[in-house]
Amino acid sequence: MSVLVSRPPAPRLARIANRRMAAARLTRDALEALISAGVLLVAVLASAVVQGYPLVVLELVLVYAVALLSLTVLTGYVGQISLCQASLMGVGAYLVGALMGHYGLSYWVAAPLSIALVFCAGIVIGLPALRLKGLTLAIVTLSLALLADYFLFADVSWLNNNSLGWRITPPTLLGHALDNSTGGGAALLYRVLLAATALAILAVARLRRGRTGKSWFAMRDAEIAASTSGVPIVSMKLLGFGIASALAALAGALYILAVGSVSPDPFNFAKSILLLAIAGIAGTRSLPGAVIGAAAYIGLPAVLQQFPNLAPLTPLIFGAGLIAQVLFAPQGIGGVLDATETRFFRVLAGVRRPATLAAEAAAAGVTGEPQEDDDGVV
Repeated sequence: MSVLVSRPPAPRLARIANRRMAAARLTRDALEALISAGVLLVAVLASAVVQGYPLVVLELVLVYAVALLSLTVLTGYVGQISLCQASLMGVGAYLVGALMGHYGLSYWVAAPLSIALVFCAGIVIGLPALRLKGLTLAIVTLSLALLADYFLFADVSWLNNNSLGWRITPPTLLGHALDNSTGGGAALLYRVLLAATALAILAVARLRRGRTGKSWFAMRDAEIAASTSGVPIVSMKLLGFGIASALAALAGALYILAVGSVSPDPFNFAKSILLLAIAGIAGTRSLPGAVIGAAAYIGLPAVLQQFPNLAPLTPLIFGAGLIAQVLFAPQGIGGVLDATETRFFRVLAGVRRPATLAAEAAAAGVTGEPQEDDDGVV
């Protein structure tokens, strides 16, 4: 006597899998939004608890989170290497100082104008990337960083104020000067920097999930296939360089706002290399990784300065961290967090890995293969 085992029809199996995928995505998005809101609330309340030098450290963490965000876009999403992001950050800061110093512009006018100018410069910098990639492109961008060090920041008097740098008058907002010298002004300055950083992260997140981000990912993973599929490679690469440069300039504009002055030291080519190393450790494709990297970049030296014997070990610690990241976490700290979160929601929602789903679908006669997006969710 034979026993017949019923199997769900192929369309039904596909509908069940799709519902599980949608449930996993919605649950994950809701949790990420809740965590982001909680982190933002804690960050807002921090200014009421933290005062003095620790608050200045937090301000610089926000500034460099935006700087690392530019590498998230360019290296993580577009797949291009740049060794001149700190230089672009310096150009943004110097332009704000020059526009305010030479023409008497308000900070609120000079900052957007400098960001727009550096965005255009970034598109020009992106032109070599249309033909170059990898080590060759890295050498070109390193040459641009050296050009900024030994020419723009040293010899261009209009930009560097005759090599004296710039010190700006703190702008006012809501009747308070944005200055760390007063308690109310320091707290308001921190909140302005926090708002700018949060908006930058939100804008990049929207780009990542939209058509632009999908085009970047396709181009990064398989440029020839993306071109065949209709992705405009030239415009997407130039747009990536432009947006990354604008984010670096925004970081520079926030830097001069937080510090009140600008000099060449924080923006030399060595800082660009260090920023790229920090981005690699934290995860170039992870938005939380940009914040984690900025906290390490600013927070670790600030902590080690309290122990004079340990302060010289900062470069050694970063170097050891980079080696450990390459060996044990190729996607960086943020990538590890994303992968852990993805596995958790797969188990929670009963969603199996794409290969397993594809095998089950093939056995049931369903064509096509479930795909993962850049967040790792099928």
